[in-house]
Amino acid sequence: MNNAFQLKILVLLLFEVFLIPSLCFAWRGRVVSISDGDTIKVLHEGKEELVRLYGIDAPEKDQDAGLQAKDLLRALLTGRNIDIQPIDVDSYGRTVGLVSIDGIILNELMIRNGYAWVYHHFCRISSCSDWIKLEREARRHKKGMWGDANIMPPWEWRQRNEQGAARAKPQAMSSGQRAKVPSDTSQSARQFKCDGRIYCSQMRSCQEATFFLNNCPGTKMDGNNDGIPCERQWCK
Repeated sequence: MNNAFQLKILVLLLFEVFLIPSLCFAWRGRVVSISDGDTIKVLHEGKEELVRLYGIDAPEKDQDAGLQAKDLLRALLTGRNIDIQPIDVDSYGRTVGLVSIDGIILNELMIRNGYAWVYHHFCRISSCSDWIKLEREARRHKKGMWGDANIMPPWEWRQRNEQGAARAKPQAMSSGQRAKVPSDTSQSARQFKCDGRIYCSQMRSCQEATFFLNNCPGTKMDGNNDGIPCERQWCK
């Protein structure tokens, strides 16, 4: 009786083990349209879904190199069937995952071709460390957008534009009110330029070091390759 009970428990456990991986299986869809260099619309089971490529951030459409990033993704994907490995769902309700075609991971390919940053804050899978190396290699060879040494990271571009919109809003207020305008914290968009400095000892702030790591070739500020520069001197 005891052996039969143990066998029943074992069968139930094995059944649950086989169920868990099924939640991680990739699903297949057909690309309907390309929103930008890291977001696509896919037809899946009769309905359209927005899919965000996991772990990368491509230039926005209105940025320098934004249209080129979108065109590259369009050339690779439009009208094709793709496999999507879901990893998360973002605050906009988009599926965030690995997108592959013929076994090639498009997330990685965009980085390799110089049209996407590794999105360090959100990239948490084991492949991210390899992607960081590929990004540096693309910068070194000035591939894609890296031909422009002053290309702005899209998160800074979005912040700058959000702040610009916020500053414009008080104009509609009555003349008797004095609006508080948020300060512009996107210093790198206004102050920092690649000028040949490559070491932490040459930096003056964490923000400056981050700009140089993300935008300037040949930097030596991230010895452990975690995407955070100058952790002993500035970005503690």
